[in-house]
Amino acid sequence: MSDTPRLGLPLLAAGQAQKHVTHNDALMRLDALVHLVVSSRTQTVPPASPGETAAYIVPAGGSGVFAGHQDALAIFEDGAWSFLAPRAGWQAWVSDEAEHHVWTGTQWRRSQPEGAGAPLWGVNATADTTNRLAISADATLFNHAGTDHRLKLNKASAAHTASLLFQDNWSGRAEIGLAGDDQLRIKVSPDGSNWAEALVIDRTSGLVSLPASSWAQETPRPNLLVNGDWQINQRGFAGGALAAGVFGYDRWQAHTSGANLSRNGFDLTLTSGAVRQTVEPALWGVTSFASTPLCVSVENLSGGSLAVTVGSVSGTITAGSGRRFVVLTPAAGDTGNLTVQLAPATGAVTFRAIKLETGAVPSAWLARSQTQERQLCERYYWRPGLPWIIDCYQASGAYSQQILAFPTAMRAVPTASYSVTGEVNIFGGERSVSSSSNICAVASIRASALGRAYAVFSDIAFNAEL
Repeated sequence: MSDTPRLGLPLLAAGQAQKHVTHNDALMRLDALVHLVVSSRTQTVPPASPGETAAYIVPAGGSGVFAGHQDALAIFEDGAWSFLAPRAGWQAWVSDEAEHHVWTGTQWRRSQPEGAGAPLWGVNATADTTNRLAISADATLFNHAGTDHRLKLNKASAAHTASLLFQDNWSGRAEIGLAGDDQLRIKVSPDGSNWAEALVIDRTSGLVSLPASSWAQETPRPNLLVNGDWQINQRGFAGGALAAGVFGYDRWQAHTSGANLSRNGFDLTLTSGAVRQTVEPALWGVTSFASTPLCVSVENLSGGSLAVTVGSVSGTITAGSGRRFVVLTPAAGDTGNLTVQLAPATGAVTFRAIKLETGAVPSAWLARSQTQERQLCERYYWRPGLPWIIDCYQASGAYSQQILAFPTAMRAVPTASYSVTGEVNIFGGERSVSSSSNICAVASIRASALGRAYAVFSDIAFNAEL
């Protein structure tokens, strides 16, 4: 045997000449290995001018003389590099990390988290890049250090998750925490795939709802948006490009940049641009929504996120199945009518059942009847859909008038638009349709000569949009 079994120190041979060389070499090796200090365990390139007994742990991908010596100790002695294979239990202080490491027999590992902390730590278990701390035990104790003790789970933003997940043989059965928003939720699962939400606590009000219990479910709040399912279409909008400021489906108007949208059943696809609706507080019995938390929600948002603006504040609804939402609180200066605007964050988005309601958590979609929804639309815009005919026998220069009652009182006295598609015996083009109030309009003609006179008014519309 020419070397010692643990440290690989050279032994003197019987009758050996130059014994001091071997002895000094062993001393230098001891000086390097006892209380071992290495400069780095991540430096792949050997230093250009190493000092005597400079030491490194060779990482993967070593180059130059380090190549092929992964995990070995590289020691510079007598002007050359020596490489020693570590043995289980060898320890080294790594200077550039200020950490103590031990060779387990298969890897160099921190002996305990210090300073910046170990990137992985396993206690009777193997940690990985996802589960950086792994513990396998019958119990785990987090004790106080004299007074309090708080366990903190911190997430990056509201759209992420911070929760406790309880599993059965690695399959989820219950979860408690902030899952996808900032409301405290408790949900359960029979199989790890299908989940039922049992309890929700509103982060602002503290109100508790039990979504899975029909007797305790929160009563859906009214939708402050009109025609949130896009079914009323008095203008006959066929989908596609909508010029800036032009209305398409009732109450929905293209933003100043225009919009491109289409409807398929109850699903709306917003390809580009933005649509908006002006909400009138007086319609809902309030003077203002300023400083009031408002929840904007949609169902089954796909294709990307939806950028939402309410008054002067903005937010984002992230894509996903089910009811997705954002809570925005209009500023104190957002008094009077409030504009709600929607735009795809990137690319086309598809969603359905848009709802605006007070509060910090969405309630279930509850569609109004088509009769009610149409009446709300007709408060701002009404198209009779049929021609209006005045047909009479009059003296020369005499007038004939008819009154048309609106189906619902309009928001204000509307402007009237129409076309004349037929007329006989009309004096000087005196035939017109005009609004006399917010509850009725008047059609009028003047006969040119004694006899029958008539006019046919078509494409009639009364507009009191905001």
